[in-house]
Amino acid sequence: MKRTLVILLMLLVAFSSWAQGKSATASTKPVTILATWGGDEEAGLREVLDKFTEETGIPYSYEGNRDSTVVLKSRVASSNPPDIAILPRPGEVANYARQGVLTPLNQGQKDDILPTSLLDANYGKAWIDLGTVDGKFYGLIVKANSKSTFWYKPASFASLGVKTPDTWEDLLKIADKYVAAGKKPIAIGAQDGWTLTDWFENIYVRTAGPDMYMKLHVTHEVKWTDPTVVTAIKRFIELVTPTEKKLAGGADGALSTGFIDGFNEVLRPNAAAEMYYEGGFMSSFAAQNFPNLTPGKDYDFFDFPSIDPKLGKPVVGGGDLAVVFSNRPEVVSLMRFLAGKEANTIWASAKKGAVVSPNKNVDLSVYPLLTSKEARQLTQATSFVFDGSDLAPPAVGGDAEFVALQRILKNPDKYMEALNYLEGVASQCY
Repeated sequence: MKRTLVILLMLLVAFSSWAQGKSATASTKPVTILATWGGDEEAGLREVLDKFTEETGIPYSYEGNRDSTVVLKSRVASSNPPDIAILPRPGEVANYARQGVLTPLNQGQKDDILPTSLLDANYGKAWIDLGTVDGKFYGLIVKANSKSTFWYKPASFASLGVKTPDTWEDLLKIADKYVAAGKKPIAIGAQDGWTLTDWFENIYVRTAGPDMYMKLHVTHEVKWTDPTVVTAIKRFIELVTPTEKKLAGGADGALSTGFIDGFNEVLRPNAAAEMYYEGGFMSSFAAQNFPNLTPGKDYDFFDFPSIDPKLGKPVVGGGDLAVVFSNRPEVVSLMRFLAGKEANTIWASAKKGAVVSPNKNVDLSVYPLLTSKEARQLTQATSFVFDGSDLAPPAVGGDAEFVALQRILKNPDKYMEALNYLEGVASQCY
């Protein structure tokens, strides 16, 4: 009899706890989240948020809007922001932080939303620095991508008798060796001008450093005619010229080729070139367009080589950062969940909309092979800079920089004319 009563009592306690949890879920104000994502990207995020609600009983309300930047600006102006917004650029984080409308996630205090111990356990310094504004941490990186991946074909390198290059000088030697063998070393999808800005950004940060990189793109303290810019441009020119020998299709061919077709030229039978530089996202196009090729065997990438040994190999890329407008307990709980291993593992392995996580505790085995390499590069990065053309005003980082770099590819000897044009536009935009 006593045993029966004990069992009944345990069941009553369990039911009471379940009922209280359901009641709390129904009465608790949802955490509101605004981001740009819909479709598969939204589905991946919802896997994470659904798990959070399952574990805590705290509901959420997600709004995906492609114009979320405009929507957020309007809501902040009307004092009606979401609890959490996910922003595509660190510059936006800085703008809102300096307006005083964001709640710091960490400022070295015991009651921080994201304690220092939690951040340090899950993220490298490069990612904490990315979300820091004026000494306080505001933006938690939730997904990232690398644009410091240089694509090649292992069998082609083996046939040429070379290893993956660690330095710029190594890369130049490989390019020259391909030319001597009667092959074009490089394809560029320069019809899409942003591919050339990606080239420039990787070279510039490796020759001038991250501080100068930010002064060029963000504040314009460095002019586009500065000697450091000229040095980077000359490095690019030395690799791709003479264009009729170095580039698939020469300069005209590169300028009439889109970014996907540029990679296709390297991977197709009777390839027009042997190497292709662009971001880690190119692996998805390779899988779509060449399903019979094996990632890691038929195509692979190496880190964009170092140029100045003192600067190493900074990673250039993009990402999205979560910021907080309300620090009520439910919001704090969600942010701590988003910063941890569990949430990032769920997101990295989502059935749809899987991301590359900068969280260093996500096991690399959850990713496909090449995505795993990209994740390793990102999590181990000692220096990360955001895509410079996205940091600059659109008239500079989009239109003018595209045009200037395309002109340089077309007429390398006239690079100063192109840089003067770019500086003329930039001087009117800051």
